[in-house]
Amino acid sequence: MCDTSHLNNTPPAKSRLAYCTLSHRWGQGQPLKLTRDLYESFQQDIPFEDLPKTFADAAQITLNLGISYLWIDSLCICQDDRDDWLAESMKMGDIYANGICNIAALEPGGCYFDGLTPAAKALYFTTRGKHYLTIKSNKPSPVGEWLRKTPLGKRGWVFQEIVLSPRTLFYGVDGISWSCIEEVADEVCSMRHVAYSEGATAYKSAFADCRTRGIGTSRKMDTGESYRIWPELISEYTDTVLTYDSDKWLAISGLAGRYMRVSDRRIVAGLDEDRLLEELVWWSKSPAGRVMNGAPTWSWLSCKSSIGMYAAKQDEMLATMITLPDKQLAAITWHTVPSSSLSTQPNRYPIRISGHVRPFCYTAQEGPFNESFDAKFQTYSIEAEDKRIWLDVPLEDGTTVWGIPHSWMLAFDPRLTMILIVPSDYDQDFWERVGVCTVLVYNVGKWDDPRDRESFLLAFGPVKELTII
Repeated sequence: MCDTSHLNNTPPAKSRLAYCTLSHRWGQGQPLKLTRDLYESFQQDIPFEDLPKTFADAAQITLNLGISYLWIDSLCICQDDRDDWLAESMKMGDIYANGICNIAALEPGGCYFDGLTPAAKALYFTTRGKHYLTIKSNKPSPVGEWLRKTPLGKRGWVFQEIVLSPRTLFYGVDGISWSCIEEVADEVCSMRHVAYSEGATAYKSAFADCRTRGIGTSRKMDTGESYRIWPELISEYTDTVLTYDSDKWLAISGLAGRYMRVSDRRIVAGLDEDRLLEELVWWSKSPAGRVMNGAPTWSWLSCKSSIGMYAAKQDEMLATMITLPDKQLAAITWHTVPSSSLSTQPNRYPIRISGHVRPFCYTAQEGPFNESFDAKFQTYSIEAEDKRIWLDVPLEDGTTVWGIPHSWMLAFDPRLTMILIVPSDYDQDFWERVGVCTVLVYNVGKWDDPRDRESFLLAFGPVKELTII
């Protein structure tokens, strides 16, 4: 923790330690950072003149808020000690959640800028029996998507920092903005309820510790709220960028820990254990390939690209979970696993599911449905324009993929969602997930009659139990 009190000779607070945190992007160069060689000297003093502009600005802001301590990751975590870095990184969620205020430097050049673009671009009156003062801003309000478009907002580690901090002051070239568990505002727009916010700021209230509201007991999410929030968080988070793919879980592990506390649920390999079967149909937004972090292929943690995830239960589940993953998955960081493909560790974290199975020949033009179906299955029609496929990894034309009907979506036209798998290179008894597919199916009779849907599945293929790693 950096002590800023010496800047104006203010003694540190003697009560419960109050501190600010800094969210920043390192930019092109390496900022001042703590190393083993500098550990003792940093404990004594860090000369203010040695601080990069972002750090110096944040220290001055902290002091102006009447707070004596500032937490900066590169100064508080030893950057050349792997064990210290991993241990402290696992505490990041609590560090940001327990701070008084988070200072977010939206640009790498500091918090304050010379020649700021005026936040109020135009002022004019309109007369309609009364006088109105209108202020036109040159940037979207803080309830919009502006944060995602800033250099800071694109950084993966920052996502949980913004969500978990009870209050955040955003400093950028267009001015200052504010977000807390109840309100969002900037220099132009008046306060408005956080429910109208978007992105990371929209989730502050859900994760806030109730002591910040003066309430003695911890707030708990209800079941419906928890079902919705976790998939939304993952979809938002995976749209950000990480310097190292191996940080994919570590950079959100603090948020996952807080989610488990406020929802009384458990996350295993990035998925909600109680909804693991439903969440197996997350989809990759591009076939970018695998992250070599040891995560199982059925988890989005193994996927390099941004992902989407269903936020609600399917109308009717078709596959059945036979064996859940080992409970130890809840404690794995997915950062300490040696870089290797899953095919070299095939039985490390398997799940076993039961469902109807059918092989298809994949081509880039037609997906997995370019062949003629057998006579029994020809009764049903799957039109090329009515299917969508999302691959986790690139596939060569002619690859045989196997489809497992996962669930029906019956709200409108009957749509079938399938998990796509291929045999593992290591052992034919194991399978690896390679994507998901949704198709619109015709000629299945009355969709509200389970017997007609069962007839379709029997024609689709036999029921098998499969182990996916």
